[in-house]
Amino acid sequence: MSPAKTFDLSTQASKLVGRLFSGQNDQVGFMTCAIYDTAWVSMITKDSPEGPQWLFPECFNYLLQSQTEGQGWESVEPGIDGILNTGAALLALVAHCKQRLQITSPSDDELRRRIESATASLKDQLEAWDVASADRVGFEILLPSILRLLERENLTFDFPGRPALMKLNQTKLSKLKPEFLYSKQKTTALHSLEAFVGMIDFDKVSHHKQSGAFMASPSSTAAYLMYSSSWDNEAEEYLCNVIRNGAGQGNGGVPSAFPSTYFEMTWVLTTLLENSFTVSDIGEKQAQCAAVFLKKAIEEHSGLLGFACNLEADADDTAKALLALSILGDHTSPTGLLKEFECETHFRTYKGERNASFSANCNVLLALLSQPNPSLYTSQIEKATKFLCNMWWESDTFIEDKWSVSPYYPYMLLTEALSKLLAVWDSGNLPSFPKTLIRDRVLISIYQALIRTLQKQNPDGSWGHRGSREETSYAILTILNACCIPHLDSLFPVIDTSIDNGRQFLELHSGEAPDPLWIEKVTYGSAVLCESYVLAALKSHHKREQALANIRSLVDVPEKSVKKYVAFYSSLPLFSGMEPWKVRAALIEAYLFLPQLRQIRLDVFPRTHMEEDKYFEYIPFTWTGNSNHNNTFLPTKTLRDMMILSFLNYQADEYMEAVVGRYFGTENEAIISLIDDIFSDIEDSLKGATNMEEDGSPALKKMKLTKHHSAFSGSSPTKLGNGHRTKESNNGTDTPGQKKLQAGPSLQDVSEVLRSFIKYIMLHPCVSEATSLDRSRVKTELRTFLLSHMEQSEDNMQFSKQLDQQGSKADITFQKPRSSYYNWVHTTSANHTSCPYSFAFYQCLLATEQKNRTAASLGIQQRYISEAMCRHLATLCRMYNDYGSVARDRDERNLNSVNFPEFAPSSPSDGGSDDDSLRKELLLLAEYEREQMETALGKLEDLAANDKGQQRVLQKVRMFCDVTDLYGQIYVARDIASRM
Repeated sequence: MSPAKTFDLSTQASKLVGRLFSGQNDQVGFMTCAIYDTAWVSMITKDSPEGPQWLFPECFNYLLQSQTEGQGWESVEPGIDGILNTGAALLALVAHCKQRLQITSPSDDELRRRIESATASLKDQLEAWDVASADRVGFEILLPSILRLLERENLTFDFPGRPALMKLNQTKLSKLKPEFLYSKQKTTALHSLEAFVGMIDFDKVSHHKQSGAFMASPSSTAAYLMYSSSWDNEAEEYLCNVIRNGAGQGNGGVPSAFPSTYFEMTWVLTTLLENSFTVSDIGEKQAQCAAVFLKKAIEEHSGLLGFACNLEADADDTAKALLALSILGDHTSPTGLLKEFECETHFRTYKGERNASFSANCNVLLALLSQPNPSLYTSQIEKATKFLCNMWWESDTFIEDKWSVSPYYPYMLLTEALSKLLAVWDSGNLPSFPKTLIRDRVLISIYQALIRTLQKQNPDGSWGHRGSREETSYAILTILNACCIPHLDSLFPVIDTSIDNGRQFLELHSGEAPDPLWIEKVTYGSAVLCESYVLAALKSHHKREQALANIRSLVDVPEKSVKKYVAFYSSLPLFSGMEPWKVRAALIEAYLFLPQLRQIRLDVFPRTHMEEDKYFEYIPFTWTGNSNHNNTFLPTKTLRDMMILSFLNYQADEYMEAVVGRYFGTENEAIISLIDDIFSDIEDSLKGATNMEEDGSPALKKMKLTKHHSAFSGSSPTKLGNGHRTKESNNGTDTPGQKKLQAGPSLQDVSEVLRSFIKYIMLHPCVSEATSLDRSRVKTELRTFLLSHMEQSEDNMQFSKQLDQQGSKADITFQKPRSSYYNWVHTTSANHTSCPYSFAFYQCLLATEQKNRTAASLGIQQRYISEAMCRHLATLCRMYNDYGSVARDRDERNLNSVNFPEFAPSSPSDGGSDDDSLRKELLLLAEYEREQMETALGKLEDLAANDKGQQRVLQKVRMFCDVTDLYGQIYVARDIASRM
């Protein structure tokens, strides 16, 4: 960046900070106008010598001018925002139609037309609204109030989500009795007094008024003026001040909150000063004034702050104030923050909070890490870090934060907070902070935020579906923050290009109005916040030079191997069209998972006398590669769960053949009985755990699990090998169970191993908490998977016996198959791949990911077609597997697809073995199975055409198919199974 541009940015930053001090004392605010609050203010009448008059006719005029062609009121996203805006505005239209008073324009007919159109718009919005997906603060008390008031005007709205809404309303009101508002205790409900019209006596809440307002809320203050028995001049003056000095600047528009001094001041200061701006850049005098102002405010409020003076304190604004003071060199103790807001697993934003805030916990973490001696707060830093990482790992595609509608805002805060954590930990200032948390959670979370942000950039350099300046700034800062992690050298050319393109977009679109990305009662924008993020994105430096030695040593990402695998995977059909840098990025992500996978690799199945498990290094990429391909972005927890399931399936295959098949090949009935006894024991334990505990939680969660299951807790498709493996000594460090195997295992040894495996699957939370139908399907398919190994073992033994009898003139055609090839490959052989049971397990995982579990539930058509699809997929994979292992199966005397009599006509007339012709026939059959699988997938997509939740589920189902297909493509290219 040129010196001239740098100077210009510093000048702009200084002017921006100066705007924060341009108001009278602390009465400043830059939130954009909100239809919701404007509508409430427009409904205030006041007596005059000429009779009642509308107090703020300019507000009603603002509503009329803002009504859209569809006759509703615009919102950033469909849903509760538009509903609240339209509902409140409709109420204002009705009020003005009943009492024209001094306002004579528009005409009565025009008002009635607008009311009819607004009513139709609200009805349509309510019909389409998914209540379960709503997470807007206070909507469960605000909307029912509007609906009640509209019903008084004979406007009734029945819609599918109404019962759920009213249930939420009752739950909220049961915890927040309206009478509480009469006490001296401050509560967030004071910010929404309009929700209690008809429920409280407004005369009894006047003592909560501060500077004429109720928690700086124009709509709450408007309701007080409308429904109290005596006029309040101070409240009127407050609203006049809001209209005059708020973002509307006298045009009649009203923001959702005013003033918002502490909020906007601390956000602007920390955004600039944390991103390469200096105190000198923003003005030393202004910086000193800010420090004095914030220090005085936080001391006057016992170490706590709200978003403006005299408002209820919250963790978000308090943390930002502490961070700002630390940056300005005036460190302030976080004792008040910890005492007021620390909970068992996270930090709450305010008392009575329904759902924890991701962004608030990021800000708390930043504030604690910025303390002079952060080690004093190690337990709190660890708590906040775990909470953030858990939310990241469990989130589906994007994290939904309660204070911003932009998915990139949480990304930015996460990378800012966690990159700061890495720097502090690497410097040795958090000596007792767990290294495994850094390695297994923090690094992966930062890396995924980086790669997913890079892949979501729009062609014009922006981010967000609207091409937003502010969201683009969030994304650029996310990338810059994440560059502190190691192993990014090969990606820096892509990173630099992305940043340059983003900055070009910002420069081309300077001066545009801020987008309504922030959440109050409804969404709003802020000119000063938007500008601060834009300036930060344009000014902030790369943090690549901060890649720290101790962090780098935690994970090995061998460049030579990465380069080799990029070439290999790019040659496969599935990834041939994927940009090489994306393949490389997914490989690096895969290597980040390897340490934690290796740590639990031998917790269930022993691997004595097995050859190296070459497949192990392939498994993580089969999931990260397909997750990043087409931007599916599976939740990180699901990725890890399925990586674990994949290697367990390989190990189960090896164990069933190398141990069970070898030592108990003639004792099928005993093994079957053993397996059934294990399932029966687990079923009994599940039945005993279905009783609910006193706290309402399932008793199952409190069951003591085996060490094998607990080793994987918090985590767990498909192995898709054909089961011919064995020989690794694990560097001579055998477990006791492995030493037993060297002497020959007993049935009890086998029982212990298989019990650990089955228990892990059946007691995994996604299965144990699934519907009885889904849980039963996992059980049935898992049992079938294990028993299919016994059938395969019988087939292998019979085929080997045939070869012994034929001697040197052995015919590769299997003389006595148990069924036709079609039946065998669709049953025994397909079940043997683990695909059917893994898909059943995967569907249970998908159900736990959905906020609304019905989105992942399947009707009879979907269930039938999805099982048909899975069967074709399993068969396809088995055929690919056999295609790649013809030679090895012949050497190990194992039955392969090409050994079936149906393939005999394809053999040369001299009776010799022509592998190429056999493979060609097999590949043609595999492509037929692919066509059938795609037909089933297409039908499922047709059935989900009008359901976004189902569409997201099917995107993940297609990804499962791609993972399975990838294993098949790998087997066509090379054999990665362990040899027996």
